[in-house]
Amino acid sequence: MKDRTLFSITLGLSDGIITSLMIAAAALSSLTSIGMTEALRIGAGSATVGGFSFFIAEYARLRGEVFRMSRQLAMDSPRRLMRSRIGVEITEEALEGTAIAGVSGFLGSMIPLATDALLPDYHILPFSVAIIALAFLGIGLARSISGNYTIWAVGMSAVGIVMSYVGIFLHIVS
Repeated sequence: MKDRTLFSITLGLSDGIITSLMIAAAALSSLTSIGMTEALRIGAGSATVGGFSFFIAEYARLRGEVFRMSRQLAMDSPRRLMRSRIGVEITEEALEGTAIAGVSGFLGSMIPLATDALLPDYHILPFSVAIIALAFLGIGLARSISGNYTIWAVGMSAVGIVMSYVGIFLHIVS
């Protein structure tokens, strides 16, 4: 798997899990289920925002690389490069990453949300499943960058826990 594909998948999954936890934490911690329709709506919203954010960041990063390349080649302006095939490839690469991150974000958001919708009697389960999924994502990230598995797993889990508390405090969806 290409590094940029792995990056898009990992970013999408983690963003989907963390964002949906924050948005729906109050509802997930209540005695009633959020329901599948609301889960799908929150997931779609989370994926859409995450996808747009990914595109903006990735496209700007790639254009910045072209700008630096043009300076190293002593070009007056990066516009020639941007009008060439490189400019098209940058847009295609950013769109491809956006699609992957968006789908991954939706799937990631469904981890806690669908768990609550499908198993409404187990109120701690959506949080537990999401935190465990974030730990596994952390391990996968650590493996891909030769990092410490424990630090990454605990760090990703901690972000999920903190965002859950933020979500309960903000009480966005009830």
